[in-house]
Amino acid sequence: MMVAPLQVCKLAALDMDHRQHLEKQAVSIAHEIRNPLTTIKGFIQLLKPDLKEIGKEYYVDVMIEELDRVNQIINEFLNAGKPQHPLAQKTSLNKLIKDMAVLYEGEAILRDIRLSTSTAGDDVVQNIPTNQLKQVIMNLMKNAMEAIEDQCEREIYLSASVQNEFATIVIKDNGCGMSEEARALLYIPFFSTKEKGTGLGLSVCKEIIDRLGGSIHVDSSQGKGTIFTISFPLRLS
Repeated sequence: MMVAPLQVCKLAALDMDHRQHLEKQAVSIAHEIRNPLTTIKGFIQLLKPDLKEIGKEYYVDVMIEELDRVNQIINEFLNAGKPQHPLAQKTSLNKLIKDMAVLYEGEAILRDIRLSTSTAGDDVVQNIPTNQLKQVIMNLMKNAMEAIEDQCEREIYLSASVQNEFATIVIKDNGCGMSEEARALLYIPFFSTKEKGTGLGLSVCKEIIDRLGGSIHVDSSQGKGTIFTISFPLRLS
């Protein structure tokens, strides 16, 4: 059955109206999310003196940084139509690893995971897009935690090193590993080995690292765990 040109135009107009309505709703929701974030941040800051007494004030710093990161993600969403570059800021590579370890400390305890870290011998501070690097590490940490769920002993190792003006971050687990076929399709959008996976996480990771002029490499085989290695130049062009 052929659709009349007028009907096609009407359907296109309805589709555009629907999209515009969804965009307005999304912008409204993004703005609304900011209100509870501000409240949460305020109460977290009130807790800092109490945590300082037990030597855990650093937890507050990490939580506040993560709330600021959420706020930055909202800003990027609201400015999605405007030309922009990844926001770079002075970042200590070792602090980045320490923050990630603190962020996953609670979940590691709950899941009975041994989470160990290693930092660069000579720390470096560079202008890099911290939020995007955190996004990559968090995606890989999430994958690692899911991969080791069925192991009797669960281990994740997170490390950073520097050599020849390149930074290298390694996320290693002793989980189920991947087949050769899965590795070949790993960075293809919407491919996932998990039943409820979207298949977007690793493709986004690769896109981010590519934009940094770096590389992401996986070493994995079934039943023998997985090692993700991220490398990127410290002097970003």
